[in-house]
Amino acid sequence: MGDARRLLAAAVAVLALVLAGCGGAGEETPATIPTAGAPIVNGAGAGPLAPLPPEGSREGQRICGKFQSVPVAGGRYEVQNNAWGATTPQCTTAFDTGFSVQASHDKDSGPAAYPSIVVGCNYGTCTRDAPFPRPLADLGDVRSSWAVTVPRRGDYNVAYDVWLDPTPRRDGANTGAELMIWLDRTDRVQPIGSKRADVEIGDARWEIWQGENEGLPVISYVREESTTTVLDLPISDFITDATRRGVVEPSWFLTNVQAGFEPWIGGEGLSTDAFALTRNGV
Repeated sequence: MGDARRLLAAAVAVLALVLAGCGGAGEETPATIPTAGAPIVNGAGAGPLAPLPPEGSREGQRICGKFQSVPVAGGRYEVQNNAWGATTPQCTTAFDTGFSVQASHDKDSGPAAYPSIVVGCNYGTCTRDAPFPRPLADLGDVRSSWAVTVPRRGDYNVAYDVWLDPTPRRDGANTGAELMIWLDRTDRVQPIGSKRADVEIGDARWEIWQGENEGLPVISYVREESTTTVLDLPISDFITDATRRGVVEPSWFLTNVQAGFEPWIGGEGLSTDAFALTRNGV
């Protein structure tokens, strides 16, 4: 009889542990930290809006012209070399999920280049089925996921470049504003202008820097805790914040979104491993 009681008590204890693991009223369950390839879920029952593609072959066309570009992922994106700021050589190898940089820059006064992946219309090149240019009044929910690899040496940043214009511009320079979203940077690289405020967007804290580049307003959001991977980053929320601050006019258009690196020193080893951008989940 004593053995039966002990078995019954053990069974009750196991059941209690199982029920405790399910979490009761008022109890919190540990948060799951997302990793690359496991996108954040947006609300109950919702799926990922900008899932990172699986990393595949890193072989592809190598472009070395200063402003040469090439379509990837069936034309959904365009990879550009964009070695605009220096005479040192730079090449970019484009593949379907991103690109890698081959360069050895040596510039201490600003960016030597901005190798990047583009969605939309940029200087006359438009990506396939591009959702941009689009009026901000009809922008919807624009999100991006991005995973990068950065070298231990050199000076650079990892940043989105979002371009806005009073017209649905498809070629030439934008005349509205430049909005940058910095995910990572080395110590001596900083945005144009000066720090003005702080804000929380997409579950992260950002420093807000404002200034001008040859008369064009520039607003930069610098992540306080640097990262090499973002999942479902709400690009449209940054545009909304910049509009609220008066840098962007609500009547303007979003012409394109770019994601890349601004190397000052070095550049070898900078790589976009996976990238995705969607509007309203598409």
